[in-house]
Amino acid sequence: MKKALLILLAVCGLGLSLARAQNIILGEKVPELKPAGWIDNRHPQPAPITYVEFFHSSNPACITSLERLRDLSARSKPAMRVIVVTREDTARIAPMLRPFLSQRITATIHAERGFAAYGVTYVPFGVLIDARNRALWMGNSLQLNEKIIEQSTR
Repeated sequence: MKKALLILLAVCGLGLSLARAQNIILGEKVPELKPAGWIDNRHPQPAPITYVEFFHSSNPACITSLERLRDLSARSKPAMRVIVVTREDTARIAPMLRPFLSQRITATIHAERGFAAYGVTYVPFGVLIDARNRALWMGNSLQLNEKIIEQSTR
């Protein structure tokens, strides 16, 4: 009896932890980002689609991801802006991100809550969002390509 109760509790606990692990549902509205500010005070430009990129400097794949996103955002139809979300210290991260900043790519400062609100557990991770703030695609940013953007925005 005790064993059955323990198994039941473990299954319930696993279900609750899995429910919290993913906060994004495709087609549903995503949590609003509320950053304390923007690196170099560069606010995001309006665009029909937004890619929210979660970044941490300790992962070299994040830099590779930003290089790809810079190229994708320059070529994407419809226009896509990229918002880089990081929870690292501004003085440390700003020099690393500045080469990627442009009219289409901006970066937040002190956006710790963004990671929690989106349920981010690994980087690079991103969410493609439409003008109505609904999730169109999410996953490892290195997998995002023009075909996915085109298919997601139809």
